[in-house]
Amino acid sequence: MNKRNRILGAFILISLAVGAAGLYAQIRDIDGDRGPGLCPGVHFRRTRPWIQATGEWRAEGSSLDRRIAAVVQEILPDLIAVRRDIHANPELSLQETRTAALVADRFKALGLEVRTEIGGHGVLGILRGGKPGPVVGLRGDMDALPITEETGLPFASKVRAVREGKEYGVMHACGHDIHTTVLLGVATVLSRLQKEIAGTVLFVAQPAEEYGRGGGAAEMIKEGVFKDIKPAAIFALHVDDTAPAGVIKYVPGFAMANVDSAAISVLSEGCHGANPNLCVDPIVVGSQIVVALQVMIARQLNVHNDTVVTVGSFHAGSANNIIPERADLRATIRTYGDDQRRLVREKIERTVANICASAGARYTLDYQIGTPATYNDPTLIGDAAAVAERILGQANVKQDLPDMGGEDFSYFAREAPSAMLFLGVEPKGATATVHSPYFVADEDGIGIGVRVMTAVLLDKLDRLRAKK
Repeated sequence: MNKRNRILGAFILISLAVGAAGLYAQIRDIDGDRGPGLCPGVHFRRTRPWIQATGEWRAEGSSLDRRIAAVVQEILPDLIAVRRDIHANPELSLQETRTAALVADRFKALGLEVRTEIGGHGVLGILRGGKPGPVVGLRGDMDALPITEETGLPFASKVRAVREGKEYGVMHACGHDIHTTVLLGVATVLSRLQKEIAGTVLFVAQPAEEYGRGGGAAEMIKEGVFKDIKPAAIFALHVDDTAPAGVIKYVPGFAMANVDSAAISVLSEGCHGANPNLCVDPIVVGSQIVVALQVMIARQLNVHNDTVVTVGSFHAGSANNIIPERADLRATIRTYGDDQRRLVREKIERTVANICASAGARYTLDYQIGTPATYNDPTLIGDAAAVAERILGQANVKQDLPDMGGEDFSYFAREAPSAMLFLGVEPKGATATVHSPYFVADEDGIGIGVRVMTAVLLDKLDRLRAKK
């Protein structure tokens, strides 16, 4: 009997050891799935969907995922037709009347409560679920760019429009036609599931994202888009021209930059080019400013705090033998976070003032604070990435580097925790990027975007309910 007990005890110990080793391997695997730490101050770890699944919406390979996929497959031809209609009829910032009407009509047809003309041509669609619960939101932007399209597509834009007295070609060269279509697609799928949803989903169709001068998201917030119904979390999707359809990218923490600008004018009395000692040479002073700004970045700022200052415009002079009366410089300034933003502004103002003082030059400096940096809540973006991984597979969901582009979704991010995912639409067999007249988005990304964002919204509703 003692021998039998010893054998039984040894078996139990071995079993426990094997189980512990397996658990350790799982934990190690999860911990090993750590993002590369690309965002300063953000230590991000994405958990596996099968570890964190607790609710109906989050069960891996759930029947709900399959239902969503089936609905998307059914409505996809209509969504592609809608996208092509929007693409063929683009509208500049602050002029999105046709697109806003199309979105509002579609929301109404789905039975959503619709509010229009918010912050210009903004539209809010409200889907109230069959059961009470929290509120989440999804934003899509509607405006196009002043670019003449050269894609040769059968549904290419031939639209021309006037802005500030100038006529331009108009094109959806930044994927906003895709964003709006995905917004409509998610609203369509969730309207089919309305009775089962415990909570409310806000669909924000935003105008004037490209305007960049206090329009768009800021105006919608100013005019009370969330005045009586505020989301606990808000999401967005942006096309990614570097990833193929079927891939989702994400960035925890700062994903996109503050976008500020500086207009600098160096002033002089002007004089003959043969006698430069008789006046201040604004071209020389302006050139010193351009170089000094780059030295400032390299030698006065913490190397871990990304900063870009680009002087993209420098105009002066009319003849080779005349020192002009002024040189005009225009710069864009990109930073992350409010502290870095303030620091860089102070250093630019000091650099310009000191260089001009050393040359005895008068100057003006108009420093404009623009769109704030887009910050993805690390927990929120981690949960969204895990949902995307469940649907697309781990290999197709990739953590990416922060970008120095700007996005006014950041204003919504100051109203509620937010997360923006990036949808692969890299054109097949083409190399043109966004903001190019030759940019062609891969429409295969539309259905993927609808599936992922539908599941992300439902997952967040489930998590918010679980916290209560």
